[in-house]
Amino acid sequence: MGSVEISNSMKPIRLINLGAVPSWQTQAVYHALAKRMDDQAQDTIVICQPTEPYLCLGYHQVFDSIFDSVECSRRGLPVYRRRLGGGATYLDKNQIFYQCIFHHIHMPAMLKDIFTFSLNSPIAALRGLGLDASLHDINEIEIQGRRIAGTGGGRIGEATVVVGNILFDFDYEAMTAVWHIPWDSFRSLAQRALRQHIITIKDLSLTISMDQMTELLISAYSRSMKRPLEMGMLTPGEMQAAEEEAGEMTSLEYLELHKTDVKSEPMRKLKISARAYIIYDEVCHGKYDVEGSFWINEDIIQSAILRSKPEREWHSIEQKLCGRSIKDWKNDLEKYSSK
Repeated sequence: MGSVEISNSMKPIRLINLGAVPSWQTQAVYHALAKRMDDQAQDTIVICQPTEPYLCLGYHQVFDSIFDSVECSRRGLPVYRRRLGGGATYLDKNQIFYQCIFHHIHMPAMLKDIFTFSLNSPIAALRGLGLDASLHDINEIEIQGRRIAGTGGGRIGEATVVVGNILFDFDYEAMTAVWHIPWDSFRSLAQRALRQHIITIKDLSLTISMDQMTELLISAYSRSMKRPLEMGMLTPGEMQAAEEEAGEMTSLEYLELHKTDVKSEPMRKLKISARAYIIYDEVCHGKYDVEGSFWINEDIIQSAILRSKPEREWHSIEQKLCGRSIKDWKNDLEKYSSK
């Protein structure tokens, strides 16, 4: 791992345990702290959980391409656009969040090392439960080859920010129901893939409370940061800044960032984990206009669903496509159809 220069004269890291708070605080607080960061500000770790469910959109994503706004409204799910990249997420009270907001000079230079430095503590906390937690593909924490924690990171002003969560349980139906998708098979494949590639504390049959996990996280941070931790609270100025940040993150103008005059197309590629994706593609095959939804793992098709206009039976070809590279599916379709 790239080294981080740690001086005994550095200020202690402030750790703020917000506990269960309104959803807006779980996003707005770390944004506000990051935007106020300068070389005199104190590096901060925030631990929290939302009291109600919500959706979070990556900075570069187009809202209408990712979410079905009607379904979001029907379910009463607010949407926040964060200033960090990555994919859209569903977040609720069954997840505990950890958020590192450090001045960039106190972090390694390389992205891989930033994540290693920041995620050592959540990994150590999970290992303290006897789990084989490990870091995969730079920033995914896995147990038994399945993701238990999603993470993201980037620069906001002078701050380097790394955020993540530990899943106690996950609402697969709610997550997949709000997506703007090409057709229903894409949704069904995504839900199946999520269930296979994600693991939760509930799946592991562990009896540990959020408070107990918080204590494990705090203990792990105090050991792995190699700097003193001091428990702290948000100042009135920081809370006011967070409230203002929440208003911006949910404003129509900010949610519609990157929107064009052209009608947004539904998503064609969805990341499930570092290994798995759901892909939508289409091809003109003879007299048939064929649409396909594919669950792929490291570019190999695990499951395929095809439909066409005019209609025909594709089941036997769907089976033959499994185990083949997604890059070759159109050629394979031609080959298998000619037999």
